[in-house]
Amino acid sequence: MFLGGCAQSPKHPAQGQTALNTLVEYNKWQARGKIAFIAPDDRQSVNFNWQYTNNKQALTLTSFIGTQILKMTELAQYSELVIDGKSYTGPESGPLIQRVSGWQLPIKQAPSWFTATRFENDFQLDSTGRVKQASWQDEQGKIWTIKYQRYRNFSGLTLPARLTLSHQDITIKIQINAWQFDS
Repeated sequence: MFLGGCAQSPKHPAQGQTALNTLVEYNKWQARGKIAFIAPDDRQSVNFNWQYTNNKQALTLTSFIGTQILKMTELAQYSELVIDGKSYTGPESGPLIQRVSGWQLPIKQAPSWFTATRFENDFQLDSTGRVKQASWQDEQGKIWTIKYQRYRNFSGLTLPARLTLSHQDITIKIQINAWQFDS
């Protein structure tokens, strides 16, 4: 839990998709783990710290020895990206990351796919009612598919622990080692 000014009991939603959709009530979360970007001509693997607060995201990617590779922050009117000490700005995070780093990442929809919540129509559930696979179109018109390979219990919440995003010949594998929530 994030430290705050008042004590709160953790929320424990019911099982299945209903449980995952209750995460909508959280306006602040943080996830940490590893992410691998795989393309036909490139393969990168980094640690990540992904934060979501009041509809804005922050993403920090670091090497395995802790060197910051990329830091993206969404602000009120624009997004800022810092790579190698240089700052870049743009109206949307996803296109900014792709323009500067070359990595394609559907950032705008991340609060939905990262937490396996808020999919409209194109999703499949497993036998326990959790999202197994989903597809959507990002703001650039790209069709993305996500597969959830594993869920784990983090502080009473059933959350994704391993997932794979794909678009054409791009694959992004994510392993989530820790979640923190605050409402």
